[in-house]
Amino acid sequence: MAIRKDRVRAIAVFKARTELSDDDIHARAEKMIESVKALPIMQENLLKYEVSFKTERPAATLASELGLRETEFSAMILVEAVSHEKIHETLTDPGYRKLLAGALEHITTREDMHFFPAEFTTIIDK
Repeated sequence: MAIRKDRVRAIAVFKARTELSDDDIHARAEKMIESVKALPIMQENLLKYEVSFKTERPAATLASELGLRETEFSAMILVEAVSHEKIHETLTDPGYRKLLAGALEHITTREDMHFFPAEFTTIIDK
């Protein structure tokens, strides 16, 4: 297994506030995504900024079929850049920190957001 040397990632997973419906989460996330895209530093430093939302469909979840516990997390944010320094520079930028503060106020809480930097290997990529 070869760890990729051309890019690194940072991953955040979070649990949405309990009072929010799936529609609320998507609507609020859409606003944040548009704001993220508008920040020049995001375009300059990142190779990828991806948001994945948990889905409740199908009714018989894959997790239960595999004998696994269904996650409590609502969404995942994945960012890629050529270095952890570029990710750090981007995510500590005052403009992004302001967006993060808004997300922590309107979508999730600091306690329900988990973050980690990552190196990775690509197994299949079609």
